[in-house]
Amino acid sequence: MNENIEHIEDLIGKFIVGEASETEILELGEWCALSAENQKYLDDAKLIYEKAQLPGKEEFDADAAWEKVQNQIHGKDKKPWFIFPTWGIAAGLILVFGLTFIFYSIIQSSQSQEFEFTADLTVVTQKMPDLTEISLNKNSDVRVDYNERKKTGTIHLSGEALINIPDSKKVNWTVQAGELHVDDIGTVFHVKAFPDSAIVEVTVQEGMVRFYKDDVEGITLSAGEKGIYDKDLNTFSKLEADPNVAAFVTKSFDFQEEELGKVLASLSSVYGRKIVMEGDISGCRLTVNFENEELNTILEIIGETLGLEVIDEGSQIKISGDGCF
Repeated sequence: MNENIEHIEDLIGKFIVGEASETEILELGEWCALSAENQKYLDDAKLIYEKAQLPGKEEFDADAAWEKVQNQIHGKDKKPWFIFPTWGIAAGLILVFGLTFIFYSIIQSSQSQEFEFTADLTVVTQKMPDLTEISLNKNSDVRVDYNERKKTGTIHLSGEALINIPDSKKVNWTVQAGELHVDDIGTVFHVKAFPDSAIVEVTVQEGMVRFYKDDVEGITLSAGEKGIYDKDLNTFSKLEADPNVAAFVTKSFDFQEEELGKVLASLSSVYGRKIVMEGDISGCRLTVNFENEELNTILEIIGETLGLEVIDEGSQIKISGDGCF
């Protein structure tokens, strides 16, 4: 035991003056992990050495350096001390768990990312690290908290967005719009939540989502369904989805016996052009599909289909006629 103590004291002496090798430092670390008493012994020795202000030497003299430190720890006569295996195992486990926690916290912090982007006059699409696409409509903005290690992603939305999550998603996504939450259980869904509007809409194109509030259970929506939250009534309701809800991103439209007034309102919103009607034509109905066409092309087709005149006046587009056929 005495030989072991002398060896440990020699290691401590080398360690506190910076002369210990990597192997010796590792051996000393293992010894400290055996018991809290061992760790305290090393800490006390370092503190006393710092106060002793021993002069530096080109070569380490363990006897000279250690004599002053030992005298202050034990007095002139060294007293034997012992290592307790039970305490050693517990202290070792605490040390391992402690280091693991610190390392894990560092990794967690390094994996946490924040993204912010805004769409003012044009639609903006951004890809997240897991390839999730967030497409913002005009006058909208988001802040995204993303942590791949924790498998969490939160989209703080003000405005309108289409969210497309890959089938092999790496994180669980949630959209927050004020007190409202949309938990992704699927892959493609649309959220419209402008702060000045009394209505918040969520439309699911693929998969499923849960639409709820902190104090209200809410509803679950499947593909082809639209959920509506009324802020004034504090209620949720469910309707059939609008097939053109993502048109601001895709420029694709599917109109089935739709009134011309609603068709033109959708086109005006997506393309950012003012469209006015003259004559009794707002109630004319239209069945047609468009896939990423220019606005002028779409309006020409509508005009020819319904027998209407289309004139681009620069500041606005005028559609006129006496009726529809």
